[in-house]
Amino acid sequence: MNDKSYIELFQRAKSGDLRAWTVLQNRFSRFAIKFASKIINDEDLSQDIVQESFWDLYRNLEKITTPAAFPTLLKRNLIKYGDRILRKKENQNLVFVDPNQIDQNAKESDSSYLEKECFDTILKNVNQLDPADQKLIELYYYKNYSLSEISISEGKTLSFIKKRHIYLKKILKSRIGETFRPEACATYLMAA
Repeated sequence: MNDKSYIELFQRAKSGDLRAWTVLQNRFSRFAIKFASKIINDEDLSQDIVQESFWDLYRNLEKITTPAAFPTLLKRNLIKYGDRILRKKENQNLVFVDPNQIDQNAKESDSSYLEKECFDTILKNVNQLDPADQKLIELYYYKNYSLSEISISEGKTLSFIKKRHIYLKKILKSRIGETFRPEACATYLMAA
């Protein structure tokens, strides 16, 4: 079975041959681990990405109509799951704190005052949104759900959630940016 091309193995796996799928997976696993390692620079996480990518491809075998596209689809899945893990790692480094929870007994320095003012402005602007929009912002930025997970949980299409997210980002950026971005104020001065 080792001398068969990956296209033949794919066809057999698609018809339900688990052994063919295992051989196909073994054939591409070394490439997948190297590629994922380049994306993430973490060997354990890269193995998780490879496992998720192969699992996703296996679940969607029936949807793949062109067997020759298997390597490309594998690469796209590796990028997708690698990006998801990188986004979660990036968002874990960000700390969103409720301004009401800032220690009142702490020495008020300029930076803590600025942070409190920033948090107050963000909270005020988020609270001005509709409750459904507030929930979208909370799920995406505070609870680190992906847009596709939010669309499933809310029962709305992914394109609707993406468009709504972009719209809300523009609203919040314009409202918050006026306060904290000097270049936002400068554009208004230049326009006058």
